[in-house]
Amino acid sequence: MYDENEGIDFLSTEERLGAAFSGGFLFLFGFPFTLAPFMILPNVYGEGIVLNVFIVCFTLPFLCAGLLVQFAGCASIIMALFPESKFTVKQLRKRREFASSREPDGNHHSSQPDTEEENVDHQEKPLGSGNFWNDLDGK
Repeated sequence: MYDENEGIDFLSTEERLGAAFSGGFLFLFGFPFTLAPFMILPNVYGEGIVLNVFIVCFTLPFLCAGLLVQFAGCASIIMALFPESKFTVKQLRKRREFASSREPDGNHHSSQPDTEEENVDHQEKPLGSGNFWNDLDGK
């Protein structure tokens, strides 16, 4: 009988421990970026409408980046804690398919010669004295 999860291995202790450690690191690394708007906004709120709009627009990318990094960290921790869950199997399958689709097919470095360059007659310029000003056609 064919097992659809065959070849998806994430059960070794070292891999799970590494995933949990890197997930914790990512979560803690993204935390200050997530908190940046909440640390900046109270200090400048009420100073003026233009400053308020600028600060909100300035801090939104920090919030989004922090949440993205924290999401990646949480996903890594969940995958480490529950290696046989549907989420983990789905993520590992997607990663394996992505990795297999990016493998070179052997013809990666082969190139066809440019036939146009072979048929074009190049006009050779006569060698001058080496001085730029003497080689100008205006004289």
